[in-house]
Amino acid sequence: MRSNEAIAYITGFDINKYPRPLFIKHALGNSLRIYRLRTIIGYLRNKDRLDSTNVHINNYISDIPHYRKNITRVLPRIHDCVRIDRMDFSMALLIETSYLPFFRKIREDTMIILNTVGAFAAMKANKRIVIDLMDLWTCDPRGLRINALDYYVLKKAWQVWAWSKAIMILLRRIGISNVRYIPFGIDLNQFDPLKTSPRIFFDKYKDLEGKILIGYSGGAWFVNGEERIGIKKIIHAFKLIETEIKDDAVLILQTSKSIIPLIKKYGIKNYVFINQTKYNDPFRLSLLRALDVKILTSTKYLPVYLAERTTMFQYMTSGGAIIAERTPGTLGVLRHMYNAYMVDLDNERAMADAITYLINERKLRNYLGANARKDIETKYNIDIISRDIKRHLEI
Repeated sequence: MRSNEAIAYITGFDINKYPRPLFIKHALGNSLRIYRLRTIIGYLRNKDRLDSTNVHINNYISDIPHYRKNITRVLPRIHDCVRIDRMDFSMALLIETSYLPFFRKIREDTMIILNTVGAFAAMKANKRIVIDLMDLWTCDPRGLRINALDYYVLKKAWQVWAWSKAIMILLRRIGISNVRYIPFGIDLNQFDPLKTSPRIFFDKYKDLEGKILIGYSGGAWFVNGEERIGIKKIIHAFKLIETEIKDDAVLILQTSKSIIPLIKKYGIKNYVFINQTKYNDPFRLSLLRALDVKILTSTKYLPVYLAERTTMFQYMTSGGAIIAERTPGTLGVLRHMYNAYMVDLDNERAMADAITYLINERKLRNYLGANARKDIETKYNIDIISRDIKRHLEI
């Protein structure tokens, strides 16, 4: 690909909430144009504003050997099930047809598409496709069951960029050989708790100074009424040791209000609930720096189980220890007693014991936090990832 050749990035999401296109723009600069995915109706309404979502980035402020064997045992079931937009095969084909006028209007020949929706239409418009795969979608919570159209476009795409090593390994196992690993990582120019004073947090919560702060700061994801991130386990683990640690430690939860009934159900006394803010709000950055121990949970729900969550990278920037549950996703980045304290998935007793241990081991907390930060700076900073993006695009 010529270095001056323009590339399009297509996303169906609000880039303020899902900023991955801005990360790619950091790597490619003005050669990348960002478009919001539209059906024929949206195209007809907005055909004179095709580039309305094109923005400039300055406008916005390891191996996994333990799980490799288990991953490769999972064989795909390719089925006429719903894809991530809840469309079955027939309806998905109809929707893809409605995207064709949009893709034919875009002049760039190479397109990066977030997830699989729209990829089939772009191929039929004779575009060269990179699928930037945020989620490996399965319509079966018990295992891998792929929509047939998704499987087709993953196989036929020029490249697939997996956001986690686990997803990359699994895709290769099921016959998708064109996959590369491009983690989400972090942009330290936009998100760096170490550049934010912890005083912003402690000025609001003065009574917490001098205490050990154990916490979670991130999203809560509910599917069919079931919480899929596993925050409930943090609450239960803290309850198991609350009497033992007395008032020395406090549980801090910055997430959805929907978690409050669980806090009350378990009868937690020493806790603070904080409303969600923008991901890089100065108060949140200050909170992350103030937390002594940050807990990264997961579940067996496949999109979470395989993910290298953005919350993980955010935790790694901020110092202090991370307690993380072992999954194929986390083991792609985190190593026990090097940059995190790892516990078995769904073992709340082990999580509670890890909290107790780290409360009493300040040197270890500092050691784990320093190594996590070092990995961000040397492996997962956007400047490092940008070089890989250019290499894969042959720029």
